[in-house]
Amino acid sequence: MIEYEHSTENQYCVCTSDKLVSKIYIEKEAGGFKFFVIRYENGTLPNKLSGRYSSIPAAQRAIENYLRNQPPSKTLRRNENAEARRKRKLDGSKSNSESSK
Repeated sequence: MIEYEHSTENQYCVCTSDKLVSKIYIEKEAGGFKFFVIRYENGTLPNKLSGRYSSIPAAQRAIENYLRNQPPSKTLRRNENAEARRKRKLDGSKSNSESSK
């Protein structure tokens, strides 16, 4: 699921996805032209998303098409696995101490 946070005054959009940890920004091109570019908060932008877009909705469609077939990022999977491991460890220590009483 992708969530968008628009700022029509500054002409940019912040996108968050359940498949990525970092945010994706859609903003005006640096030269002040009418085109928009996509930028990642951390990391490098994939080649499929690099380029210039004529509008924010066009860039949003490109992001949606890209993320549709992508698996969750390695960082997200690592964080989820660490959290699950931490919960198992806490649950295991509680059940062992309760059963020994």
